[in-house]
Amino acid sequence: MSGNNKQYLTTKEFAHLCGVSKHTLFHYDEVGILKPELVKQNGYRYYSIKQFFTYDIIHILKQAGSSLSEIKAYMNDYNPDLFLSILRQKEMQLEAEIKKTNLMRNKILATIETTEEALRCVYGVPYLEDCREEYYIVVKMMEEASAKQELEKLRDHFEYCDELSGETELLLGAILKKEDILSGEYMRVSYYSSKIRAYINSERVHTKKAGIYAVAIHKGSYEQTFETYNQLKLFIEKNHMVIHGDAYEDDMLSHLAGVESNEYVVKIQIPVAPM
Repeated sequence: MSGNNKQYLTTKEFAHLCGVSKHTLFHYDEVGILKPELVKQNGYRYYSIKQFFTYDIIHILKQAGSSLSEIKAYMNDYNPDLFLSILRQKEMQLEAEIKKTNLMRNKILATIETTEEALRCVYGVPYLEDCREEYYIVVKMMEEASAKQELEKLRDHFEYCDELSGETELLLGAILKKEDILSGEYMRVSYYSSKIRAYINSERVHTKKAGIYAVAIHKGSYEQTFETYNQLKLFIEKNHMVIHGDAYEDDMLSHLAGVESNEYVVKIQIPVAPM
């Protein structure tokens, strides 16, 4: 830069030049990364033109995600090798953040799709669907578990899903055993589940087999799902089919969408086969 590098600017002028507030400059002074070059006896503070380039270093490192303490350490002994090392480290951190953001975006997109489907679908009318193979992360529930024990299991499930770096979808589901469906025990959940977009190598992965399923979209509280299950069982019988495996419940609208419990929407799927 041409010009007189000894020209001094007031704190206000220098802050305007850098596009920050005076309080930011005061803070940088306090932490020792950018002190005014001149402080007069009356306390007035002045920055030199050349200090703009010092500020530029701080600004770039902040944009890259460096903390003020990291910047201070660099400013005390900066050189090309250290600068390159910092940038490489920040590039790796940004790459990890991009991956995390993309995974969360996929979760949100899947939830948008499911929520939109829940708002436009027909409720309580059974139909047959040729379903592809799907995968879930599951947690097995204890028989006769207390509410506290059930919540502890769910907490463990959510923590495990978080460890998978966002592979699971946001909405919760459940798996009910075939024998419980046949005996009318529709509130006896064997597993809670979270759908994943593709198979992963995990001890908690459960595969929902491809095949024909009797499906109905239940709207109402979970306590009222017996009505939809009974409809499905009649539908299966009328179509000369039998229940061929465990049932799957996938939340479509739940507390996440801000609806009351009597407005929940759940997709119930029961595998079937010809008699």
